Parts: sequence; C-alpha cells; structure tokens
Amino acid sequence: MPLYRQPKSPYWWVRFSIGGVKTRRSTGTTDKAAAEEFETHLRATLWRQIKLGERPRYLWREAVEKWYAESRGRGKDQDRERLRWFASYLDNRPLDSITPELIGKLRTVRAAESSPSAANRYLALVRMILRKAEREWDWLERAPAVPMFKLEKREPRFLTRGQFGTLKRHLPAHLKDLAEFSVETGLRMRNVTHLQWSQIDLRRRLLIVPAARAKAGETIAIPLSTRAVAILKAHRGSERVFLFRGQPVDKCNTLAFKKAARAAGVPWLRWHDLRHTWASWHVQAGTPLAVLQELGGWRSLAMVQRYAHLSTEHLRAYAEHRKGIPVPRGTLKRA
Repeated sequence: MPLYRQPKSPYWWVRFSIGGVKTRRSTGTTDKAAAEEFETHLRATLWRQIKLGERPRYLWREAVEKWYAESRGRGKDQDRERLRWFASYLDNRPLDSITPELIGKLRTVRAAESSPSAANRYLALVRMILRKAEREWDWLERAPAVPMFKLEKREPRFLTRGQFGTLKRHLPAHLKDLAEFSVETGLRMRNVTHLQWSQIDLRRRLLIVPAARAKAGETIAIPLSTRAVAILKAHRGSERVFLFRGQPVDKCNTLAFKKAARAAGVPWLRWHDLRHTWASWHVQAGTPLAVLQELGGWRSLAMVQRYAHLSTEHLRAYAEHRKGIPVPRGTLKRA
C-alpha cells in the first residue's frame, strides 16, 4: 500500500516507485483523506519530473533550510530573525511563484514597520537566497528582480574628541571600555563584543580578526595602541574579553547606550558611528587612505573615500597651481 503508518510517527507516510526511483516520505498529516490527496499530488508531480524531465518545484522554506545548512558563522542570528519575518508570507510558496510584484508588496510592509534602509537589508537576504537558487542550486530557471528602495547617501557621522569624552562620562563602565576600545581599533561591534583572547598577542601588540568573522571575508591584522593594550589588560580572566556581570556582552546599541548618547547631546549616535569616528580621526591625523583601508579591513578603496574630505592638507599646495605658481617638490600625494 502507498499509505502506511510508522510506530514512532503520528503521521501517515507514503511509499511508491516510479521508473525505478523509490520515494518514501511523511505526508505531514494524521488525516487519511488529506494524506491520500498528498500522495496523489506527489505521485503526479514526480511522474512529470521523472518521465517528462520537468524541473522540480521547490518551496521558499526549502531554500531557506538549504541556505542555513550552507551558511557559515557571521551574521547568522541576525539573518534568522529577518527570515522569520518572511516566513508567514513565503514559507509554502514555490520559488518560481515569487515575483518582483510580490517582493515589492513585502518591501512596502517591511518599510512601514521599520524604515526603507532596514527593508533593504531584509530584501538583500531574499535576493541572495534567490540568486543561489538560480546560480548554484539550479532550483530556479531565473531569479526574480528584487526591487530596493533608493536611499539618499549620507555622510558618515562621527564624534569630535570632545563629544566622545562627554559620551564616556555618561556610559556605564562596561560600555565605556567597549566604546574606547572601538575608537582605538576601528572594530565593528560584533568583532569587539565577541573578541576572544585567542585572537590577541599582547607581546606583539596584535589583534587578529579571522576571515570567518570579518565582513569582507578576509583575515585582518590590527596593531594595538598603548591605550587598547591597557584596556585589554584590565579584562584578563575569561575566554571572551568583554564581560558584563560575568556574562559575555552581545549587543552595545542598548537602552543604556542610547540614554548616554542623548545625555551627551548626540541622540543620533549609533554604535557603528564609533567606527566612523575612528576612521575620521585617522584621516584628520594624516593617515593615508590606503593604510586606513588595510587597518579597517575594507574590501575596496572606494569605501574609504567617504572620509577623504575630512583632510585636505595634501591638496593645499595645489590651491594656487592654476595661477602658474609651481607645486613644491616633494608634495605629499595621498592614496
């Protein structure tokens, strides 16, 4: 019989063979009539695939499960949260029925619940999975276009040294050390909060961010300043460097941080702006952009060009050049 019960499963199971290809799977239901309908539909679908060579139809939830199985480490928890939001809309929908129009509607709903920029981050994940389904898994003949919001480019926001000093006075002790370490190293939030002693060589004053934890996917070696070393030495004693009440710190954009930012007169501040602050201070101090790119682990120089306008000293000698005044020999040319 194609339908049968298993001792350890409450569901009806289906078992049959088409063209020598054996199939056995759960129907996912305890209702026999529903199970018979499932078996009829599955048999017809597999017959078309095996006998006529039709492409199998995969569901969105199957693509998500495959993506989870293949994805590694960085950002996985955040991605799970985003994909859970799509579950009620897409889980049982075949991939080839996901259209740009449907995605556009979901984009509008997501933006209304948060912001256009947040909606784009959600949609970028959908686009990544659909492209994998087409280009790597051969589950789709062609991935649909994923319409994004066009966002106005914003200048990186950063703190002056005075503003940062005021912020530190309002931060609780554990966030104060995390913030100061961030502007000393330029590390992203999760690279700081998840920092382990195995990544640090105090003798050589060096910190390593392995490729698996780096946004650009390449290992970053960061030389440590005197102040950064002092902060690290104050936190000896655990596998993870930064703890709060004996537990690893997971997030920094907390209510305590936002409260401190308001008290310091910078209510717009996000934790990632501390990375902008680090980069901005470097440029203002004369660090060449190519060096800053390597220190910050950016994939391209274009990402660092956002900070170039913060220092124009390398251009000053050219200000009178149009009048025929020669540029002094040895003028510094920045990368």
